[in-house]
Amino acid sequence: MDRRLKWLKYGVLSVLVVAALVSPALTDVLVEVEPFKTAITVNFVREWYFVAYAAGWLVLGLWLFKGFCRYVCPLGAVMALGGLLRRRAWIPRRPDCGSPCQLCKVRCNYGAIERDGRVRYDECFQCLDCVTIHDDPGQCVPLVLAAKREVRP
Repeated sequence: MDRRLKWLKYGVLSVLVVAALVSPALTDVLVEVEPFKTAITVNFVREWYFVAYAAGWLVLGLWLFKGFCRYVCPLGAVMALGGLLRRRAWIPRRPDCGSPCQLCKVRCNYGAIERDGRVRYDECFQCLDCVTIHDDPGQCVPLVLAAKREVRP
């Protein structure tokens, strides 16, 4: 379900780009998909449907980690496309990442780490939590196991 919902942001971006080319006036209406004008710029002092939409995303955020950013945000879609165009894998990984270790995958709130340990840069928000785990000898399972092997005589 997560993977399917992530395609929605590309649809939203496509609609906005087409609207900008065809009808700039329509684009002014469609950009309201971003609830931040309601929530931040005008402090919820707008028509009830804008407030309900923004509040709905805030309430959903109590259960779904950055749901708007991951599934609907057109800026997130642009950034994801940028992640696809990256030239190198800059987040360090070990051969043990993903097999058997799944710690980074489990702790990644964005779902950007594959089962085999690869980072999906198109979905990565650059929070660097996986880098923290990777570099910490107390958290990184391969490092913990290597340290235990060294201690044994």
